[in-house]
Amino acid sequence: MRIILITLSCFCFFITSCKSDKVFEVIVETQEQIDARIISQKDIEAIGYDEYGLSTDSQKAVADWQKFNELNTQIVLLKKGDLAYFSTDPLLIKTLVKELRIQMPIQLQTNEISARVTAVDTKMQKLNSLLRLSNSIKEEKISAMKEFLITMSNLNLQINKKFEFDKNNVFKPQ
Repeated sequence: MRIILITLSCFCFFITSCKSDKVFEVIVETQEQIDARIISQKDIEAIGYDEYGLSTDSQKAVADWQKFNELNTQIVLLKKGDLAYFSTDPLLIKTLVKELRIQMPIQLQTNEISARVTAVDTKMQKLNSLLRLSNSIKEEKISAMKEFLITMSNLNLQINKKFEFDKNNVFKPQ
């Protein structure tokens, strides 16, 4: 009986000694704070760079290059503010680049174009890692997007140069 009385008194002591005046602070994010964190289509449109499209000959050459066309589709979505593809699993990005290299048309397999594909791979992986990190700041992410878009534009330019060079029948001295 004594043990029950002691246990009951200890229990009552613990109950009465607990503070019930805990203050819960609700943190409300303002629209400015949300805008400072989230990348919008306006932010992407504000990125300034020289964008090169593909010439007619280049478009014909890449028409059957499925992974290149898939990447261009994802870039169009990226420019609209859809970051889902570039912020997914890094394995998906690596697989895309690997298949991009494997499926490259024979006529485009030059050192210059291969170097641009390597640069695209590097910038795409950097963009992916920054988009996946929760503590990276918006400016870093936008900078990585700009670098990636410039690199893709340079790949397009290099493909155009290859066909322009071939069209002019410029022979290299032996």
